[in-house]
Amino acid sequence: MTENHDLAPEADVTEQQLPATDTVDYPVEPDVPIEADPADVAEQAAVVPHDEDDEFRPGT
Repeated sequence: MTENHDLAPEADVTEQQLPATDTVDYPVEPDVPIEADPADVAEQAAVVPHDEDDEFRPGT
């Protein structure tokens, strides 16, 4: 049997060894706004009705 590291392909050219984007122009962690949209908050806080179709019944 071979080890898992043997399954990783080697790059054909130097370009394939470079990252796809430049981290200077595009930071690794994108900026995310801290404020929440009130409409989204209200929608997520709404109670979802529960009915018989939501019950898990194995074997039926």
